[in-house]
Amino acid sequence: MGISGAAADNPYMPVSPQHDTSTVEAALADLLAEPRLDCVGPKLVDHARAALGDVDVVLFLDPSLCQDGDHRPKSTRRAVGDLAEHPALVVLEDWVDAERETGRPRLVPDVAATADLAAMLGRWASACWAPLLYGGDELGVIVALGQDLGEGDLAALEGFAAHAGNRAGKRATLRGTGGAGEARSPHGAAEPPRVPGAHPELRRCRRSGGRFGVVMLDLDDFKVVNDSAGHAAGDHVLKGAGAALIAACRPSDDAFRIGGDEFALLVRDASADNARSVAERAAGRVRAERRRAGLSYGVSAWPGDGPTKDALLRHADTQLYAMKRERRFPLGAASGARQAAPARAGAAIQRERLAVASRVATLLAYAGNDEEIARTSVAQLHHSFDYFLAVVQRLDQDGVLRVVAAEGPLTEAVAGFLALTQSVEAGVNGRVARTGEPALVPDTRLDPDYLGRDQRTDPRSELSMPIRVGGDVWGVLNLEQQAADAFSDEDLLLADTVAGQIGAAIHRCQLVSELESAFLTTLGVLAEAVELQDSYTAEHAREVADLAVRVGVRLGFEGDELERLRYGALLHDLGKIGVPGEILRKPAGLTPDQRAAVEKHAVTGAQMLQRIPFLAPVAPLVRSAHERVDGGGYPDGLRGDEIPRGALVIAACDALHAMTSDRPYRAAMTLDAALEELSLNIGTQFDAATVEAVIAEVLAP
Repeated sequence: MGISGAAADNPYMPVSPQHDTSTVEAALADLLAEPRLDCVGPKLVDHARAALGDVDVVLFLDPSLCQDGDHRPKSTRRAVGDLAEHPALVVLEDWVDAERETGRPRLVPDVAATADLAAMLGRWASACWAPLLYGGDELGVIVALGQDLGEGDLAALEGFAAHAGNRAGKRATLRGTGGAGEARSPHGAAEPPRVPGAHPELRRCRRSGGRFGVVMLDLDDFKVVNDSAGHAAGDHVLKGAGAALIAACRPSDDAFRIGGDEFALLVRDASADNARSVAERAAGRVRAERRRAGLSYGVSAWPGDGPTKDALLRHADTQLYAMKRERRFPLGAASGARQAAPARAGAAIQRERLAVASRVATLLAYAGNDEEIARTSVAQLHHSFDYFLAVVQRLDQDGVLRVVAAEGPLTEAVAGFLALTQSVEAGVNGRVARTGEPALVPDTRLDPDYLGRDQRTDPRSELSMPIRVGGDVWGVLNLEQQAADAFSDEDLLLADTVAGQIGAAIHRCQLVSELESAFLTTLGVLAEAVELQDSYTAEHAREVADLAVRVGVRLGFEGDELERLRYGALLHDLGKIGVPGEILRKPAGLTPDQRAAVEKHAVTGAQMLQRIPFLAPVAPLVRSAHERVDGGGYPDGLRGDEIPRGALVIAACDALHAMTSDRPYRAAMTLDAALEELSLNIGTQFDAATVEAVIAEVLAP
């Protein structure tokens, strides 16, 4: 895709017709081909200068894109270009930092009129800047300095920066660490075993419409390469696979390494069939690179394969391991063929056990509650080994074992399986929960504690492990198979390992819950401090927060984003603690000075939250909760998509509650009148989708 075509598809990547797009396009191809990230910065500067003409260019680049990581103590970025050692660089960077707070690229046609620049720019008459962005993250800032820069130059710089950021980010995403070719985020931190960018892409599609696909890929028998040929050969395979995946992707797609031998693709603007085509092309290239078959993949697409990010990833993961199982034991293969190499099959099963234990440990590190921990564990166990039943039961205080999560054919054969309960005094699982000792039952017909259900569906083998949390038995991990003698000592070791991982993950969640409880107590203290100023404000914040969360759920908020919305709505008026109470309670209209004092509370509240690490992500919502989509709000005059989505929700819920509440200076409006007022201000003060969700929630039965 040429740069002009890309710009036409994306309104945030403008390109000026005054500049030769072929020059820019060639520059971008050169950047993508550059294998060394420490060369990306200088090349960006050289190509930007060539694209823009007679200008000087300086780039403040994130140090993670430079292999030596060197940067001046004051700066959070590395300066690259002919001006990198210029004595005025510190002043220029201070100006850029101040400009970045606005979030908007800007042209300064006359630097003499700008106090921050006039003192340093004797040889330049004008300046402009634009950010390098990749996946919503800022990789750096590029600044052009010249004699007569205009709007066309700013547009060209924005377009170049947007595309260059995408190319530089892709190089960072698939760069190797220690020669291993491990994919990383643009800032160098190893990505969790999720698909980076999937959540932002999901939010974009929910807001603006669209579709996208996720592909999970796994190199089969990679451990054999490491064991037989050494880690250097394994590194070579990984690097070759990464390069093959990049080559198979479209320019709009992204490729990531998400585990030891696992990769993922984010396929934008694609149906399931489109994503599968990309997957097949990628698999073909990887197989050609390895010169052997041995790559499995799974595909999912939004919205057809799940409404949430986690549902999409689970679907793709399930498809991936279904393909791996099919390749290991193809349908129709003769039983004799399966037994032809028992030693090799046993080794493969052992490798799969180790892989499952590793995969479960990695996935549980990101699970947020007991149910998610249990679901993830049993899903991985069942999908890898086709257990007739894999179930996690929780031991409650009433002495009853209750199902938390389960996978396998037995869950479908027994009606209401998830609602089944079992006394701790009965059954194999009850014995394990009482004694804290594991149980391996080769033949359930011979175990006096086994509780039969139905001879047609009862398993013949059972393996049960206690799950301990903080030293106490929390519950039981239970695995069952239809055949007798189905479990070995190695299976016992695997179950013991996974049960330990489940217990550790649950303990971590409990500790986090305790911290969150302490945090909520802190929020209560802050709310009480506001209440001392204005009792309406405190009660108003609680009700706005309740409504905002319900509206957020309707709009697809989930996880951390929903929590930030809750806290942002609760604390959106926190800054009023610095506004005199007589102004807040004034029964008449405010003077201009008094209104300015009230409007300052948005900045004050955001600044207070920035100083609390846990609440820092909430600060942008508090700062922008009084912005308007037409740019007429405060404190920054943001408009449209510049306003955080959570702030749009808070603004609408805040306005509705304010209109329907009695205030010292006016009586409350009726709910119907207030909803009509919200609708009348769509496109000026409020976002249309947000107002529709508010109305739907308020009028819901």
